[in-house]
Amino acid sequence: MKPILSTLALIASLAMSSSCTTTKTETTANASIDTSVSSLRNTRAADKAKTPYTKYPFDYCAVNRTPFSKRPVKHRRIYKGQEVLFCCTPCVNAFDSYPEAFIGHIVAASGHTLR
Repeated sequence: MKPILSTLALIASLAMSSSCTTTKTETTANASIDTSVSSLRNTRAADKAKTPYTKYPFDYCAVNRTPFSKRPVKHRRIYKGQEVLFCCTPCVNAFDSYPEAFIGHIVAASGHTLR
């Protein structure tokens, strides 16, 4: 019994130590990937067209608010003229699934008006 409990405790501690874990069903994950790809295409198109955007005002991830001193910037999005920075792919997927949940405090801090 003790080996099973110690194994479960190890699994639980590993799950808690990861700051960006998400669980999704297969269909939700596929929809999120499609949204993420289109969002990435929009970001690349904005960069190529040299579209003006407002710089990201914080030094932490837009979703889980992990400081970039602990986890460096891995992803970037331009959402309606506002730059948004992320520490990992699950955070990008969370943002792409429901950006309105995260963009409010970013826009308020940057003084930007969404286009």
